[in-house]
Amino acid sequence: MKDEPINYNIKAIPIKTRYIRRNEDFVPVVINSLKREMKKGLNIENGDFIVLSEKVISTSENNFVDEKHAKPKFWAYFCYYWSKYVWGYVLGPLLKTRKDRIKNLRKMPKKETLRHKQVVIDNVGLIYALKPASEGGVDLTNVPGTYAALLPKNPKKSAERLYCAIKDELNLDVAIIIIDTDATYKFFKWHITALPYAINGIISKVGVLGYIIGKLGGLLNMGGLCGATPLSIVGHKIYEKYSMDELLYIANLADTSQVPFTKSIHDIMKKYNTFEITEDVLSELEHTPVVLIKDLKKERKL
Repeated sequence: MKDEPINYNIKAIPIKTRYIRRNEDFVPVVINSLKREMKKGLNIENGDFIVLSEKVISTSENNFVDEKHAKPKFWAYFCYYWSKYVWGYVLGPLLKTRKDRIKNLRKMPKKETLRHKQVVIDNVGLIYALKPASEGGVDLTNVPGTYAALLPKNPKKSAERLYCAIKDELNLDVAIIIIDTDATYKFFKWHITALPYAINGIISKVGVLGYIIGKLGGLLNMGGLCGATPLSIVGHKIYEKYSMDELLYIANLADTSQVPFTKSIHDIMKKYNTFEITEDVLSELEHTPVVLIKDLKKERKL
């Protein structure tokens, strides 16, 4: 049976930052943005959650791959046709994939998709490239040119750096969560994702199987979509008192609170009438990769 929705008394406050460029340390940018908002009256307390998009860390690490240098091989061609035709015309409709995503699959450009699939295969593995989109966290959204962003190399270490900086400079003891938009699903009593890693308690490393199982959970009324995936969580130990469903609610609330809520490379290309997104375009966009989460009843956890 599908879980009934729970009305959590939790508030999300997106924090605006400027666009963080490659090889730029993200920590000072986040700290300065928090200081700016605190001067305006934002109240951050011990035990609050600071949620950060993984893209900020990947960009800061310059953990990018230029897809124009990819040389597609047999399995890249296989994954292209698999995604376009099997997912676009068979599995997608059967698993109730969103109609706009099915439309994008059926119209996916061959040259660019072949390169992208090869990058996924080379950096994450074939089992991830078989997923129709958002394969293994290899992301094309909010990155310049023909680059693709890989997941952070060590999200726990990055989260710990931010946690220590907030504690030292702001004298606050908060919990830090690094999230990825790619989804976590619930299937019966288990949580599963198609990403190569996630926090303890979420099954990962299963590639496209995580996506298929998650979609089946929704179709069979035995779970379904939970939302964004927490990759790492550190800091104030209050997070240990939250259930997995509560942590996933926090992650998804933070993800959907980011402004603008643009989660597809197709949205940006359509807006700017271009296939290649430049750093200048990205700098013009509003970015809120940091979200403050306040549990209005957190006293029950302390």
